[in-house]
Amino acid sequence: MKTQKSIIRKIIIAGCVIFTLALGGSIVVGGIISDKILHQNKGKDTHDNSIKQIEKWGYDLDGFNSRFQGTEISAKAEDGNVVPATFFDSESEKCVVLVHGAGGDRVSTYPLAEQYLERGYDVIAIDQRGSGKNPDDRVTFGIHEALDVEAMVSYAREELHEGEVIVHGQSMGAQTTVIYAANVKKNSSACADAVIADSPVPGMELILREMFADSDDEDKKNSLLNNYLIGTSKTFMKIFNKVDYDDADTIAVAKDIEIPTMIIVSDKDEVCLPKYVEMVYDNMTCEKRAIAHFNSAHIEGVIDDPEAYMKSVESFLETVEK
Repeated sequence: MKTQKSIIRKIIIAGCVIFTLALGGSIVVGGIISDKILHQNKGKDTHDNSIKQIEKWGYDLDGFNSRFQGTEISAKAEDGNVVPATFFDSESEKCVVLVHGAGGDRVSTYPLAEQYLERGYDVIAIDQRGSGKNPDDRVTFGIHEALDVEAMVSYAREELHEGEVIVHGQSMGAQTTVIYAANVKKNSSACADAVIADSPVPGMELILREMFADSDDEDKKNSLLNNYLIGTSKTFMKIFNKVDYDDADTIAVAKDIEIPTMIIVSDKDEVCLPKYVEMVYDNMTCEKRAIAHFNSAHIEGVIDDPEAYMKSVESFLETVEK
Protein backbone atom coordinates (compact mmCIF):
# COMPACT_ATOMS: atom_id res chain seq x y z
CA MET A 1 0.00 0.00 0.00
CA LYS A 2 2.78 2.37 0.95
CA THR A 3 4.60 1.48 -2.25
CA GLN A 4 1.48 2.26 -4.32
CA LYS A 5 1.03 5.64 -2.58
CA SER A 6 4.70 6.42 -3.12
CA ILE A 7 4.38 5.69 -6.85
CA ILE A 8 1.27 7.87 -7.13
CA ARG A 9 3.01 10.68 -5.24
CA LYS A 10 6.03 10.47 -7.55
CA ILE A 11 3.78 10.53 -10.62
CA ILE A 12 1.99 13.62 -9.31
CA ILE A 13 5.27 15.37 -8.53
CA ALA A 14 6.67 14.47 -11.95
CA GLY A 15 3.48 15.71 -13.58
CA CYS A 16 3.70 19.00 -11.69
CA VAL A 17 7.35 19.42 -12.67
CA ILE A 18 6.56 18.72 -16.34
CA PHE A 19 3.59 21.11 -16.23
CA THR A 20 5.69 23.83 -14.59
CA LEU A 21 8.48 23.42 -17.12
CA ALA A 22 5.99 23.43 -19.99
CA LEU A 23 4.25 26.51 -18.62
CA GLY A 24 7.54 28.29 -18.01
CA GLY A 25 8.77 27.37 -21.46
CA SER A 26 5.54 28.63 -23.03
CA ILE A 27 5.84 31.92 -21.18
CA VAL A 28 9.41 32.32 -22.44
CA VAL A 29 8.37 31.47 -26.01
CA GLY A 30 5.39 33.80 -25.83
CA GLY A 31 7.57 36.60 -24.49
CA ILE A 32 10.19 36.21 -27.20
CA ILE A 33 7.62 36.17 -30.01
CA SER A 34 5.69 39.10 -28.54
CA ASP A 35 8.84 41.18 -28.28
CA LYS A 36 9.78 40.40 -31.88
CA ILE A 37 6.30 41.39 -33.07
CA LEU A 38 6.06 44.61 -31.07
CA HIS A 39 9.63 45.66 -31.86
CA GLN A 40 9.72 44.37 -35.43
CA ASN A 41 11.45 47.55 -36.64
CA LYS A 42 14.17 47.55 -33.97
CA GLY A 43 17.53 48.28 -35.56
CA LYS A 44 15.93 49.07 -38.92
CA ASP A 45 16.11 52.39 -40.73
CA THR A 46 12.46 52.81 -41.73
CA HIS A 47 13.18 56.13 -43.45
CA ASP A 48 15.85 54.54 -45.62
CA ASN A 49 13.49 51.62 -46.30
CA SER A 50 10.93 54.09 -47.66
CA ILE A 51 13.48 55.69 -49.97
CA LYS A 52 14.57 52.28 -51.27
CA GLN A 53 10.96 51.28 -51.88
CA ILE A 54 10.27 54.49 -53.79
CA GLU A 55 13.40 53.94 -55.88
CA LYS A 56 12.21 50.40 -56.64
CA TRP A 57 8.95 51.88 -57.91
CA GLY A 58 10.89 54.33 -60.08
CA TYR A 59 9.34 57.29 -58.31
CA ASP A 60 11.08 60.69 -58.50
CA LEU A 61 11.42 61.62 -54.82
CA ASP A 62 13.78 64.52 -55.56
CA GLY A 63 11.20 65.92 -57.95
CA PHE A 64 8.51 65.68 -55.28
CA ASN A 65 10.69 67.43 -52.69
CA SER A 66 11.50 70.25 -55.12
CA ARG A 67 7.85 70.82 -55.96
CA PHE A 68 6.27 70.48 -52.53
CA GLN A 69 7.62 72.02 -49.33
CA GLY A 70 6.36 70.44 -46.13
CA THR A 71 6.22 71.72 -42.57
CA GLU A 72 6.87 69.58 -39.50
CA ILE A 73 3.87 69.31 -37.19
CA SER A 74 2.84 67.06 -34.30
CA ALA A 75 -0.24 66.13 -32.31
CA LYS A 76 -0.66 64.41 -28.95
CA ALA A 77 -2.66 61.18 -28.82
CA GLU A 78 -5.06 60.20 -26.04
CA ASP A 79 -2.39 58.01 -24.40
CA GLY A 80 0.18 60.83 -24.47
CA ASN A 81 2.10 59.68 -27.53
CA VAL A 82 3.34 62.54 -29.74
CA VAL A 83 2.56 61.92 -33.41
CA PRO A 84 5.12 63.41 -35.84
CA ALA A 85 4.01 64.40 -39.33
CA THR A 86 4.71 66.57 -42.36
CA PHE A 87 2.04 69.03 -43.47
CA PHE A 88 1.82 70.08 -47.10
CA ASP A 89 -0.31 73.20 -47.44
CA SER A 90 -2.28 73.73 -50.65
CA GLU A 91 -4.30 76.49 -48.97
CA SER A 92 -7.33 74.26 -49.15
CA GLU A 93 -10.13 73.46 -46.73
CA LYS A 94 -9.88 69.79 -47.66
CA CYS A 95 -7.19 67.65 -46.06
CA VAL A 96 -6.11 64.02 -46.28
CA VAL A 97 -4.17 62.23 -43.53
CA LEU A 98 -1.89 59.56 -45.03
CA VAL A 99 -0.95 56.46 -43.03
CA HIS A 100 1.99 54.35 -44.27
CA GLY A 101 2.53 50.61 -44.10
CA ALA A 102 4.92 48.34 -42.20
CA GLY A 103 8.67 48.74 -42.36
CA GLY A 104 8.68 52.28 -43.76
CA ASP A 105 7.81 55.80 -42.68
CA ARG A 106 5.76 58.75 -43.94
CA VAL A 107 8.00 59.20 -47.01
CA SER A 108 6.61 55.99 -48.52
CA THR A 109 3.24 57.74 -48.93
CA TYR A 110 4.66 60.62 -51.00
CA PRO A 111 3.64 59.14 -54.38
CA LEU A 112 0.07 59.16 -53.04
CA ALA A 113 0.55 62.59 -51.46
CA GLU A 114 1.55 64.00 -54.85
CA GLN A 115 -1.73 62.88 -56.39
CA TYR A 116 -3.77 64.60 -53.68
CA LEU A 117 -1.65 67.76 -53.78
CA GLU A 118 -2.08 68.04 -57.53
CA ARG A 119 -5.83 67.92 -56.96
CA GLY A 120 -5.79 70.74 -54.43
CA TYR A 121 -5.86 68.85 -51.15
CA ASP A 122 -3.80 69.69 -48.10
CA VAL A 123 -1.85 66.61 -47.01
CA ILE A 124 -0.64 65.35 -43.64
CA ALA A 125 1.74 62.38 -43.76
CA ILE A 126 2.30 60.78 -40.35
CA ASP A 127 4.87 58.36 -38.93
CA GLN A 128 3.21 55.31 -37.40
CA ARG A 129 4.41 53.88 -34.10
CA GLY A 130 7.64 51.93 -34.36
CA SER A 131 8.54 53.95 -37.47
CA GLY A 132 10.29 57.16 -38.48
CA LYS A 133 10.35 59.75 -35.73
CA ASN A 134 7.42 58.37 -33.74
CA PRO A 135 8.64 58.05 -30.12
CA ASP A 136 6.66 54.87 -29.41
CA ASP A 137 8.81 51.95 -30.62
CA ARG A 138 6.02 49.34 -30.44
CA VAL A 139 4.07 48.18 -33.49
CA THR A 140 0.56 47.07 -32.49
CA PHE A 141 -1.00 46.48 -35.92
CA GLY A 142 -3.24 49.53 -35.71
CA ILE A 143 -4.53 49.14 -32.15
CA HIS A 144 -2.57 52.00 -30.58
CA GLU A 145 -1.74 53.58 -33.92
CA ALA A 146 -5.45 54.36 -34.39
CA LEU A 147 -5.14 56.78 -31.45
CA ASP A 148 -2.49 58.69 -33.42
CA VAL A 149 -4.85 58.99 -36.38
CA GLU A 150 -7.58 60.33 -34.10
CA ALA A 151 -5.18 62.93 -32.75
CA MET A 152 -4.10 64.06 -36.20
CA VAL A 153 -7.66 64.33 -37.51
CA SER A 154 -8.53 66.50 -34.51
CA TYR A 155 -5.41 68.58 -35.16
CA ALA A 156 -6.43 69.09 -38.78
CA ARG A 157 -9.86 70.33 -37.76
CA GLU A 158 -8.98 72.37 -34.68
CA GLU A 159 -5.53 73.75 -35.48
CA LEU A 160 -5.48 73.83 -39.28
CA HIS A 161 -9.21 74.62 -39.56
CA GLU A 162 -9.81 72.05 -42.27
CA GLY A 163 -13.47 71.73 -43.28
CA GLU A 164 -13.18 68.20 -44.68
CA VAL A 165 -10.75 65.54 -43.46
CA ILE A 166 -10.09 62.18 -45.13
CA VAL A 167 -7.87 59.36 -43.86
CA HIS A 168 -6.12 57.21 -46.48
CA GLY A 169 -3.99 54.28 -45.36
CA GLN A 170 -1.85 51.74 -47.19
CA SER A 171 -1.21 48.12 -46.11
CA MET A 172 -0.70 48.10 -42.31
CA GLY A 173 -1.61 51.78 -42.47
CA ALA A 174 -4.89 50.70 -44.08
CA GLN A 175 -5.38 48.27 -41.21
CA THR A 176 -4.83 51.18 -38.81
CA THR A 177 -7.35 53.19 -40.83
CA VAL A 178 -10.03 50.48 -40.59
CA ILE A 179 -9.47 50.03 -36.84
CA TYR A 180 -9.58 53.82 -36.42
CA ALA A 181 -12.85 54.05 -38.36
CA ALA A 182 -14.39 51.24 -36.33
CA ASN A 183 -13.59 52.86 -32.99
CA VAL A 184 -13.68 56.65 -33.47
CA LYS A 185 -16.58 58.49 -31.85
CA LYS A 186 -18.93 59.67 -34.55
CA ASN A 187 -19.47 63.44 -34.76
CA SER A 188 -16.37 64.12 -32.64
CA SER A 189 -13.57 66.34 -33.92
CA ALA A 190 -11.49 63.15 -34.29
CA CYS A 191 -13.96 61.62 -36.73
CA ALA A 192 -12.99 61.87 -40.40
CA ASP A 193 -15.56 62.54 -43.11
CA ALA A 194 -14.44 59.37 -44.90
CA VAL A 195 -11.65 56.79 -44.92
CA ILE A 196 -9.87 54.88 -47.67
CA ALA A 197 -8.06 51.61 -46.98
CA ASP A 198 -5.70 50.40 -49.72
CA SER A 199 -4.85 46.69 -49.35
CA PRO A 200 -5.37 46.49 -45.57
CA VAL A 201 -3.62 43.83 -43.52
CA PRO A 202 -6.64 41.58 -42.85
CA GLY A 203 -5.84 40.87 -39.21
CA MET A 204 -3.00 40.57 -36.74
CA GLU A 205 -3.49 36.86 -36.04
CA LEU A 206 -4.17 35.99 -39.68
CA ILE A 207 -1.03 37.67 -40.99
CA LEU A 208 1.08 36.14 -38.21
CA ARG A 209 -0.22 32.68 -39.04
CA GLU A 210 0.91 33.18 -42.62
CA MET A 211 4.30 34.45 -41.45
CA PHE A 212 4.85 31.56 -39.04
CA ALA A 213 3.81 29.02 -41.67
CA ASP A 214 5.72 30.81 -44.43
CA SER A 215 3.04 29.48 -46.75
CA ASP A 216 -0.52 30.04 -47.93
CA ASP A 217 -1.29 26.38 -47.20
CA GLU A 218 -4.24 26.31 -44.77
CA ASP A 219 -3.00 23.11 -43.10
CA LYS A 220 0.38 24.68 -42.36
CA LYS A 221 -1.23 27.89 -41.08
CA ASN A 222 -3.32 25.82 -38.66
CA SER A 223 -0.72 23.23 -37.74
CA LEU A 224 -0.09 22.21 -34.13
CA LEU A 225 3.15 24.21 -34.06
CA ASN A 226 1.51 27.29 -35.56
CA ASN A 227 -1.37 27.09 -33.09
CA TYR A 228 1.15 26.82 -30.25
CA LEU A 229 3.12 29.87 -31.42
CA ILE A 230 -0.04 31.91 -31.89
CA GLY A 231 -1.53 30.74 -28.59
CA THR A 232 1.53 31.48 -26.46
CA SER A 233 2.24 34.87 -28.02
CA LYS A 234 -1.42 35.91 -27.99
CA THR A 235 -1.80 35.03 -24.31
CA PHE A 236 1.49 36.65 -23.28
CA MET A 237 0.79 39.84 -25.23
CA LYS A 238 -2.73 40.18 -23.82
CA ILE A 239 -1.64 39.64 -20.19
CA PHE A 240 1.72 41.41 -20.10
CA ASN A 241 1.55 43.94 -22.96
CA LYS A 242 -2.20 44.71 -22.83
CA VAL A 243 -2.45 44.14 -26.58
CA ASP A 244 -5.20 41.80 -27.81
CA TYR A 245 -4.82 40.18 -31.23
CA ASP A 246 -8.61 40.28 -31.59
CA ASP A 247 -8.63 44.09 -31.48
CA ALA A 248 -6.52 44.02 -34.65
CA ASP A 249 -8.81 41.65 -36.54
CA THR A 250 -9.49 43.98 -39.47
CA ILE A 251 -12.15 41.75 -41.00
CA ALA A 252 -14.10 41.45 -37.74
CA VAL A 253 -13.93 45.10 -36.63
CA ALA A 254 -15.02 46.33 -40.08
CA LYS A 255 -18.62 45.65 -39.09
CA ASP A 256 -18.43 48.50 -36.56
CA ILE A 257 -17.55 51.19 -39.11
CA GLU A 258 -20.20 53.88 -39.48
CA ILE A 259 -18.40 56.52 -41.51
CA PRO A 260 -18.08 56.28 -45.34
CA THR A 261 -15.34 53.82 -46.26
CA MET A 262 -13.61 52.75 -49.47
CA ILE A 263 -11.59 49.54 -49.78
CA ILE A 264 -8.97 49.18 -52.52
CA VAL A 265 -7.93 45.71 -53.67
CA SER A 266 -4.65 44.98 -55.44
CA ASP A 267 -5.50 41.96 -57.58
CA LYS A 268 -1.87 40.81 -57.88
CA ASP A 269 -1.27 41.24 -54.14
CA GLU A 270 0.86 38.52 -52.56
CA VAL A 271 1.15 40.31 -49.21
CA CYS A 272 -2.49 40.99 -48.34
CA LEU A 273 -4.34 38.47 -50.45
CA PRO A 274 -7.32 39.87 -52.40
CA LYS A 275 -9.73 37.31 -50.92
CA TYR A 276 -9.03 38.62 -47.42
CA VAL A 277 -9.21 42.29 -48.43
CA GLU A 278 -12.59 41.59 -50.03
CA MET A 279 -13.72 40.02 -46.75
CA VAL A 280 -13.02 43.34 -45.00
CA TYR A 281 -15.38 45.03 -47.46
CA ASP A 282 -18.01 42.28 -47.26
CA ASN A 283 -18.17 42.59 -43.47
CA MET A 284 -18.78 46.35 -43.57
CA THR A 285 -22.33 47.55 -42.91
CA CYS A 286 -21.85 51.33 -43.16
CA GLU A 287 -24.35 53.16 -45.34
CA LYS A 288 -21.76 54.54 -47.76
CA ARG A 289 -19.10 52.11 -48.86
CA ALA A 290 -17.18 51.36 -52.04
CA ILE A 291 -14.65 48.88 -53.37
CA ALA A 292 -12.20 49.27 -56.25
CA HIS A 293 -9.90 46.73 -57.89
CA PHE A 294 -6.57 47.44 -59.56
CA ASN A 295 -4.53 44.94 -61.54
CA SER A 296 -1.44 45.71 -59.48
CA ALA A 297 0.88 44.31 -56.86
CA HIS A 298 0.58 45.30 -53.20
CA ILE A 299 -0.48 49.02 -52.90
CA GLU A 300 0.93 49.74 -56.36
CA GLY A 301 -2.31 50.85 -58.01
CA VAL A 302 -1.38 54.50 -57.48
CA ILE A 303 2.04 53.80 -59.00
CA ASP A 304 0.84 51.85 -62.05
CA ASP A 305 -2.09 54.07 -63.02
CA PRO A 306 -2.37 57.18 -60.83
CA GLU A 307 -5.08 58.77 -62.99
CA ALA A 308 -7.41 55.77 -62.79
CA TYR A 309 -6.60 55.31 -59.11
CA MET A 310 -7.46 58.88 -58.18
CA LYS A 311 -10.52 58.92 -60.43
CA SER A 312 -11.84 56.02 -58.36
CA VAL A 313 -11.00 57.82 -55.13
CA GLU A 314 -12.58 61.08 -56.25
CA SER A 315 -15.74 59.31 -57.42
CA PHE A 316 -16.10 57.83 -53.96
CA LEU A 317 -15.44 61.14 -52.21
CA GLU A 318 -18.07 62.85 -54.39
CA THR A 319 -20.69 60.50 -52.97
CA VAL A 320 -19.59 61.47 -49.46
CA GLU A 321 -20.02 65.17 -50.17
CA LYS A 322 -23.59 64.76 -51.45
